[in-house]
Amino acid sequence: MPLPHIVVDDDRCNDPLSCRICLLACPTRVLGLGTSVGPEKYKEIDPHRFVVRGVRYQVCSGCLKCVEVCPTGAIEITFDGSKTA
Repeated sequence: MPLPHIVVDDDRCNDPLSCRICLLACPTRVLGLGTSVGPEKYKEIDPHRFVVRGVRYQVCSGCLKCVEVCPTGAIEITFDGSKTA
């Protein structure tokens, strides 16, 4: 199976730090929570700067559970250029 191309629409996924449903649904932990800014010493990161991204593409089983459970429809996964979700 080719590696997936995972796109998360940040405008739709506007509070991943509180939601995390897709992170919990993924059986192989392909998705990860990060920030849209680099670390700044001695500063807290604004919670709205957190983003969900694909980080372990090689273990994706293609189950699409993350797509199914996303309450805002922000996740899209394609395999080999063809849209699956």
